[in-house]
Amino acid sequence: MTTAADASWWRSSRVRRGAVTTVIVLLCAGTQISTSAYVQYRHDGITDRAVADATQSSGRFILLGLVGVLAGVALVWRHRWPVWISLGISTLTIALPLDAITPLFALYALLLVASGPWLWACLAVATGAELASVWRDGTGSQVSSWARSMFSMDDATRFPWWLVVLETVILLAITVGAAMLVRSRRALRVSEVKEGRAETKLHALGEEVARQAERERIAREVHDVLGHRLSLLSLHASGLELAAEDPKLARSAALVREGAQESMDDLRSLLAVLRQPGSPDISATLPTLVDLPRLIDESLAAGSPVAATVFLDHGADLHDQVGRSAYRITQELLTNARKHAPGAPVRLQIEGGPERGLQIGTANRAPDPADHTIRPGNGLTGMHERVQQAGGESWVWVDDEGAFRTLVRLPWRSRGATGE
Repeated sequence: MTTAADASWWRSSRVRRGAVTTVIVLLCAGTQISTSAYVQYRHDGITDRAVADATQSSGRFILLGLVGVLAGVALVWRHRWPVWISLGISTLTIALPLDAITPLFALYALLLVASGPWLWACLAVATGAELASVWRDGTGSQVSSWARSMFSMDDATRFPWWLVVLETVILLAITVGAAMLVRSRRALRVSEVKEGRAETKLHALGEEVARQAERERIAREVHDVLGHRLSLLSLHASGLELAAEDPKLARSAALVREGAQESMDDLRSLLAVLRQPGSPDISATLPTLVDLPRLIDESLAAGSPVAATVFLDHGADLHDQVGRSAYRITQELLTNARKHAPGAPVRLQIEGGPERGLQIGTANRAPDPADHTIRPGNGLTGMHERVQQAGGESWVWVDDEGAFRTLVRLPWRSRGATGE
């Protein structure tokens, strides 16, 4: 039984090229040895087949056959040095009575890759080699000539010059035609690959345009709805602040107004990120851990005491992308604590470094200390998703003392890290 591994070896381009080269070299070596024997028959004037079969090869014709075999072996490097191999074999064929097949294989390899003056020079020398080889072949008898034996031409008949030209033209036309066909098919495959890449890029561009249009639509909807409501909230808070006689009520209204204005600013930043997520100018305006004091002040102003401890080793080197993720995660944790345990103190601890990573932990009184069941809502779910996108881990639990705890660990990434 043939396995996939046994059958796949032939699919290797190197194996196929090696097999083709071996066949070509053996073919050329065989024709060169036969041609050297024909040259000896012509030299000795042998016209009888029985005499030719009984003739022993002499030293110089054996040497001629060896030179022809070496010319065939040189075809192994026809793709590495196509110009010099073609010129060398063709020139050798003009100078010595060698076979006409070997220069054609060298010319074929050249035609696949070359162009310009060198191509025409090699083609001219190869044409001369074919003419010389075919003409020499035609001067012999039927036992010493490929052409005469093929056409059953009488030995006394002179080999016509036009047949020499015709045979040369046919051999060259077949070689050039085959090479141009392979070359055009290669060019077609290259163009198909380029067309496929262009279609892929065009498809990706179309998807990006569609995503951008969807982001623009969502941004307009969010701006129209939330922007309108936040504007009304700020307007009513301002009126309440002016009309309130109680200083505490006026202060609360002022906090609502300031919160609405800050929410409008945050909304604009988020919409800008939604419209242009890859813009570095927009990313630079997003808050990071440097803006953590403002976040804690907002929680204090909202009536949620926060005891914060922040210790970062080489914190100035922390990548802004990690800092933005940590800020949003911390913001979500504090918001979640205010929502489920309003007015309860929150313990916030942030620490980390290049070797330890970044760790964010919060602890606050659980709404029901006896209930240890975790029911994640949209806030915790979004926090978990943001942590996963940042490549970190997160845990949420209620400890034995009834405190609701969260722990987030993010990988540390410095500003100079690859991919910044």
